[in-house]
Amino acid sequence: MKKEVKLYLLYGAFFLLAISSILIYENYQTKQTRNLIVAEAQRLGGLITAAQGKIQTLESNVGKVEKEINDINSELDRKESAIQSLTGELQEVKIESQQQVSELQDKISKLKAQNQDFSDVIEKAIPSVVSIRTDVGAGSGFIIEENGYTVTNYHVIENARAGTAITSDNERHSIRIVGFNEKADIAVLDLDDGNFKKLSWGSSQRTQIGESVIAVGNPGGLDFTVTKGIVSAFRKDAEGNDLIQIDVPINPGNSGGPLINSEGRVIGVNTKKIEGFEGVGFALASDYVEDIVQDLIDADRARQQQGS
Repeated sequence: MKKEVKLYLLYGAFFLLAISSILIYENYQTKQTRNLIVAEAQRLGGLITAAQGKIQTLESNVGKVEKEINDINSELDRKESAIQSLTGELQEVKIESQQQVSELQDKISKLKAQNQDFSDVIEKAIPSVVSIRTDVGAGSGFIIEENGYTVTNYHVIENARAGTAITSDNERHSIRIVGFNEKADIAVLDLDDGNFKKLSWGSSQRTQIGESVIAVGNPGGLDFTVTKGIVSAFRKDAEGNDLIQIDVPINPGNSGGPLINSEGRVIGVNTKKIEGFEGVGFALASDYVEDIVQDLIDADRARQQQGS
């Protein structure tokens, strides 16, 4: 019996020893783990602190970059404004230069006109000038459209019942009265059968006193006579018509012919002279006549369209 008690006590002692050893080992492991956790926490804390420092540095750098970007944008805005201002100034200089060049070209053209040989202009103009013969008189005219529309004075065809237009190649064409403006002493005719050479309008407003011009017509029955002169003045007649005074005599048969500048353009329609004064003639100004002529032509075309 005593032997068994001793044996149990011995087993109990071994068991307690084993349990104590296990507890001691577990306690050691717990301390080690806690030490590792503390060390890792300290390491992570250091990393966090370092990261926070880097974040603050980055935020500071971002702020600097944003400021630099804003400064650059402001500078770009200033430069863009300066460029726009410079562009406007350059445009003004360009326009002013173009105006000066245009004025210089006009002056050169005028100087040339005062001493110009009109032979080339005459050669090109004559085929567009016609001699008008009616049963009541004679006069001149000039073709203004290739289809045969021709300008003359109203008094050349006034009360006429029949008429013929003769071109410089001596071709005869029957005429149709398209329309007229008695107050302005302007009439438009239509020549049949042909594809004609035409004259173009010039600006009477840009014509200057002293400028050389030529009058083409059929004075006294002398076909296709050219007379050179200069512009003397600008006037209005009793009816309010705009006139160019020239030192070219407008004789019977010259009425209705073109007054042509050095560029070969029509600046007037020769119309009359002052009786008893030599070297004083008048032409209806082109800027005044052109609209009247175009209205007569447009009305004729409208009638033709309605008739068709």
